[in-house]
Amino acid sequence: MLLAPAAAAQDPPPRDPVDDASVRWGPIGLTPVINLRDVGRDNNVFNESTSPKSDFTATISPKLDVLAHPGPLLLTVSTTSDYIYYQTYASERAANIGSSVRADFTFGPVRPSFSASGGNTKDRVNREIDARARHRDRAYGAGVRVQLVEGVSVTGGVRQSSITYDEDAVFRGESLAENLDEQMRAIDASVGVALTPLTSVSVAVSTERDRFDLSPERDSDTLRIMPSVSFSPLAMLNGSAAFGYRRFTPLDPRVPDYRGFVASLSLGTTLHERHRIDAAFGRDVQYSYEEADVYYVETSIQGTWTWQVTGPLDLRLSGSRARMRYPTRTDAATDEDFATTYGAGVSWRLRPTLRAGVNADWRGRESERSADREYDNRRIYATVTWGKQ
Repeated sequence: MLLAPAAAAQDPPPRDPVDDASVRWGPIGLTPVINLRDVGRDNNVFNESTSPKSDFTATISPKLDVLAHPGPLLLTVSTTSDYIYYQTYASERAANIGSSVRADFTFGPVRPSFSASGGNTKDRVNREIDARARHRDRAYGAGVRVQLVEGVSVTGGVRQSSITYDEDAVFRGESLAENLDEQMRAIDASVGVALTPLTSVSVAVSTERDRFDLSPERDSDTLRIMPSVSFSPLAMLNGSAAFGYRRFTPLDPRVPDYRGFVASLSLGTTLHERHRIDAAFGRDVQYSYEEADVYYVETSIQGTWTWQVTGPLDLRLSGSRARMRYPTRTDAATDEDFATTYGAGVSWRLRPTLRAGVNADWRGRESERSADREYDNRRIYATVTWGKQ
């Protein structure tokens, strides 16, 4: 017995994602969630600079996630819906639907994946457009990840997406369909190295091809080079940060190129078991709805502090600031808009699957371009969420 070899330590088998579902039947798991949110008064329904309109509003959002894990396949299907109600301004009411499916396969060191998603929504797509405009989105992707040696992997993939607005979708006299109906195709490749069990680094290279159905003068090609670092959710600092370079080349020689810094950062940490701090930073090129301004460069920063005051009681403070700069403008002194948000909220976990909260936020935009682009909106609203959280 003294001469017998000691048993080698073995890593525990990876956790089955289906184990985290609310309900499980064999290899299938279901997680339903219902969220009643934004229950209160919207003090500036249309984000107007003068004579803002106020109305009572509420949104109910059911969601269902389905996981299936038979053998080497992990299938993830999600469906979401938003039913938005405004008491007086019926034009702002909407029923939004969206769905996605993803299939991940594991064949030893080779892991292919396929995905598809779509939506039919009436919402504000970004910080620039204040109109809730109906649009249909489609996205498809396929890729493969290959583990070359322990801790080193390569990935490659293709993706395609499109957005189509209703023909009558108009904002500030501009046709959203004419200026923003778009199809994008991309090819991605990356190399990743796991430095530790909790930290990995990678370098990704992407080419993108944007084509506009009704405005070919907006067509462009893009090259991205993005080094990034990722931290496991189990690490003290978790999330990811990518900083790199984008060469955005419009095909119309009258539109200036953008060649420079882009970034996407989302990091969080928990301090003393009760304080959660999350931060996000982004910088990238975005297409503008205006015919004269093909694109703008948006730089944004956001922070959130969540304090678990006591077992079921949480307090949250948040703030964000975004700058939208329009390089295609000829007057460099009046080419920027700024969007700012401050928020606070308190929530109470009534049961393990039931949470209620009250939130207050202030949203506004300042503009160097035109005073009628500015607005303020202060709101107090309630939220109730049922489901696994």
